[in-house]
Amino acid sequence: MTTATVINEAKPYQGFARFYDRVMGDAAAPLIERNFELSRRRYGIRFDSAADVGCGTGRLLSRLSKHSAVLYGVDRSAEMLAEARRRTRNNDICFLRQDLREFLLPQRVDLITCTFDTLNYLTTPSGLKRALGRIRDNLHDGGHFIFDVITGAGERNRRRIIRQRFRLSNAHANWLITMDGPRNVSRVEMLWSYRGGDGQIRQSRELHLQRWYSLTWLCGLLQRCGLSVRGIHNATSYQPASERTFWAHLVTRKETCPILTRSLGGYGGVRNGDQDGKRWRSMRHRRQI
Repeated sequence: MTTATVINEAKPYQGFARFYDRVMGDAAAPLIERNFELSRRRYGIRFDSAADVGCGTGRLLSRLSKHSAVLYGVDRSAEMLAEARRRTRNNDICFLRQDLREFLLPQRVDLITCTFDTLNYLTTPSGLKRALGRIRDNLHDGGHFIFDVITGAGERNRRRIIRQRFRLSNAHANWLITMDGPRNVSRVEMLWSYRGGDGQIRQSRELHLQRWYSLTWLCGLLQRCGLSVRGIHNATSYQPASERTFWAHLVTRKETCPILTRSLGGYGGVRNGDQDGKRWRSMRHRRQI
């Protein structure tokens, strides 16, 4: 490599998009796909139309295409959408570049997915509430919303810094990860170095901010937004979730006649939910989770 360096301050998933699968996507995809298939079968979810929001490089879209005739891939990163188009070029998928808070499909669908803690990039409760409302509005009545979220469990009372290094065949990266439990946030500063086509060393710096949301608070918000919880699982093991679950996988359904609660605080239970939702409510009040 030459000594000349071009530094680019990039938005999240801009420069990182070209390396995403090799660093994270290939490792996480089997787990995310497993959770989806287990939930699809467990809750008897059938769909003819679907959308994956925060679709990234399109790994889950390939899975959804086996079941859905109408399929949308949505992401706010143009670079990630370009990777997704290359991966799924043999499938009939409509790609849309949109912010979750302004999410709007050409038509309502039976299923919406949002995986790999995409919702945590919405760092204000009002932003998350708006996104959930948009998701609800883009679902058919009785349609399902399946997603995962970082809760911050186990990290809420401490601060720590983690440094990670990645070396690929054509690039390397240094990550500085700050876990701020008292503020319920994480911050990842990525510095990527790679050689451009002109032989110059290019550096791309990205800053990723996420906010954690507790399951109790999130269930209250979901109910307020007209999405009833059918099941909550540990995203790593697929076992029933607990208040100690750091990464949770949730299955929700759009209510035909949503009942809006008066407050975001607290979890009010699952109205007309099935056994997994009822179990979460019961276990929470017994403080056994």
